[in-house]
Amino acid sequence: MNYKTIEKKTGYFIEKNSLLLLIALWLLIQAILLYTQGIKTDGESFKPIGEAENLFYGKGLSANSYFMYLTEIFLIYLKMKAGAGYEAVIAVQLILNLCALIYFYKFMNFFYESKIIAFTGGCLLLVCFPYQVYNTFLYTESIFFSLSLVYSCYLLKLKKLSAINILILFIFLLLLCITRPSGIFFMAATIVYLFFFISKTINPLLKGIIFIALSCFALIILNYLMGAGGAIDIILPFKDERIICDVPTVPYNLYLDTMPEGNSLKGLAYYVTHNFPQFFRLAMLKSKAFFGLVRPYYSTFHNTFLVLYFYPLYVLIIITILKIKRKLPLAYIYFIALISIFWLSVVFSCDEWHNRFFLTLVPFFIIPGLYLFNKKNSKLPS
Repeated sequence: MNYKTIEKKTGYFIEKNSLLLLIALWLLIQAILLYTQGIKTDGESFKPIGEAENLFYGKGLSANSYFMYLTEIFLIYLKMKAGAGYEAVIAVQLILNLCALIYFYKFMNFFYESKIIAFTGGCLLLVCFPYQVYNTFLYTESIFFSLSLVYSCYLLKLKKLSAINILILFIFLLLLCITRPSGIFFMAATIVYLFFFISKTINPLLKGIIFIALSCFALIILNYLMGAGGAIDIILPFKDERIICDVPTVPYNLYLDTMPEGNSLKGLAYYVTHNFPQFFRLAMLKSKAFFGLVRPYYSTFHNTFLVLYFYPLYVLIIITILKIKRKLPLAYIYFIALISIFWLSVVFSCDEWHNRFFLTLVPFFIIPGLYLFNKKNSKLPS
């Protein structure tokens, strides 16, 4: 039996059993993570656990800002009411993660009409251990990753908008916004995507009115979130030049020309326009941290993995955009908008210690990163 015959039979076996193989790999990886990591109940787990205890004892949430983390809090609260262990919460997170993986695989198969590419995309998502490890944490990330992935795949598969579709999108966005504050970013990316999605069916004037109205709505919500909690100082990362959140790079607060009440879009805009040289310098450093991913406190293996995993995806996406340009599916608008919004959120604040802001985007780098290997036209709107 020659090499080409073996290769052909192997490819046929993978294609025929791709979803089963993917589920088997999922079981193996989650078992390894649970065995090596255990269930993490320290660190930021204290916040949802503490707020769930407040609900359990009838005290209510300690601050309004915790409504933006309500999904994980309520899940832990239900665990307490049922008298179950934290394993019950992890089980729910794992089930959601598996459902998201299967939906992601089916979306990739629909997108590319190739089980091999869909299987490759699923494997890439599974072997990204910084992404998968949050399934064992009592953090908001695992549920947020799963919900955002299912939501995005559902949105991008839509051929037309109907009342039921809009209702489902709204419910998903609401769930995302009460799971993590960054759910608002998916709302913003959806507005951009739908603006182009419906552009062929309505006149330019009405399209412009809809876009402005939705944008104003999103900005009002964002402005509210900036002031939520009262104690949040959105200018603080600039006062002590934080590239990574909670890690000042200067030992004292710098004097900056800012508004007395700066926790608003107006206050942020005032800071940028009156302190632009500092803002631009910090923006470059934050962009390097966001897209560069490596951290001095990570192990050599961890940093090497991040470089070898993500940098080739960057290159593939850039080549695809330059090579295909106008023939790209409309989904690219959504991917670019989502990545840009998350990046800008870091530029205007700070990056997370363990790349958690970036990790939300892992599936949205994988999907466009594999487009060069596509041999058929996408079924998605273009």
